Amino acid sequence: MAADSWDAFVQALTDETQALALVKECAGEMTRVLIGGDPLAITIAERKLDGQRIAYARTTSVRRGMQARGFGQMTLKQVCGYAPRPIALQMHHRLSELATLSIGVGLTVANNKALIQSGMDRLMKITGALQKASSDDAGTYRRRGFVPPPRNSVLVSSSA
Repeated sequence: MAADSWDAFVQALTDETQALALVKECAGEMTRVLIGGDPLAITIAERKLDGQRIAYARTTSVRRGMQARGFGQMTLKQVCGYAPRPIALQMHHRLSELATLSIGVGLTVANNKALIQSGMDRLMKITGALQKASSDDAGTYRRRGFVPPPRNSVLVSSSA
């Protein structure tokens, strides 16, 4: 292969690494916004993250296309091992960055899913408590109206 082809492949690998770093950054921002709980900020962060995912998918497809055309079924690790000596170190570095960033993104996404799930669980508990309070007996009539029994409180503690 000509030097230009290797240079283009290294550039595609570098672009892919940078795009994945941006995905990781946006996923971290999504975590911070989910903790804050502002719906508008969550929507904005979600759109930004989706845009970065699309950009990452584009750069990955460019690199994979070049890899398939030039090396067939070889893995990226095998291609890095086959690279000329002057750029092999840079390619191995990019491969290591991709692996590390992928793990980081995976952990952040799992954390975000757990945050969303715990928020949904909390909403379900609050809704269940409100439904139970509204469907039980009206309570005892007193001078100032109906007073629900203490067990029917619609106030939900932070542990609910």
